[in-house]
Amino acid sequence: MEQPIDYRILVVDDELMIRRLLEKSLSSEGYGVSTVGSIAEAMGEVERRQYDLIVLDRLLPDGDGMDACRRIRARYRMPIIMLTTKGQLSDRVEGLEVGADDYLVKPFEIDELMARVKAQLRRARDLSADDDTQRIRIGRVTIDPTLRDAVVDGRTAGLTAKEFELIHFLAQRRGRAVAREAIVEELWPDEIPESDKIVAVYMRRLRQKIEKNPDEPEHLTTVRGYGYKFE
Repeated sequence: MEQPIDYRILVVDDELMIRRLLEKSLSSEGYGVSTVGSIAEAMGEVERRQYDLIVLDRLLPDGDGMDACRRIRARYRMPIIMLTTKGQLSDRVEGLEVGADDYLVKPFEIDELMARVKAQLRRARDLSADDDTQRIRIGRVTIDPTLRDAVVDGRTAGLTAKEFELIHFLAQRRGRAVAREAIVEELWPDEIPESDKIVAVYMRRLRQKIEKNPDEPEHLTTVRGYGYKFE
């Protein structure tokens, strides 16, 4: 079994039974786990202690988990997995729009959540590995794996973990068209039924942060009927 590397995980859910279940399951895998039941407690935790991943419920007693995700993402880069009772595509897209890296609908199988936690931590670890720290410069944009961010005209873009994974994946293949299917297989292997919409959401977010004019992108271009290209 792959052993965790001193990972700390924050669980934010107002249901005591879910908090206890997740704490027990994650702790059994060797993770350090903290649990809270509100947005206020969650914000206090992320300010006091460094976390490697957050499991965040959508419905909380003092507000919408979407707002909490947005506030956390404005300052921190750790992966965020959102939990919700709403399974509609519009809700999942909204979660991705505010910076969530993954989205799981209640009720869920604990094995599936554990697999997603491990996948997110593994991707975050791989991106910061020593053999993957070389900067990629393309025009006015520099992709910096050490920062896990892009630098545009000397300023950091403030990318989320998943946004960075996507732009880094495309930048490593700069000048070549990359199929949507290849992007999904690499970044969202569990999201095949809605893959086109999810990739489109992230491309729109990246263009807003990278391009001078997101409606007329110079770097992140669409290859009609196929995929995308970083030029």
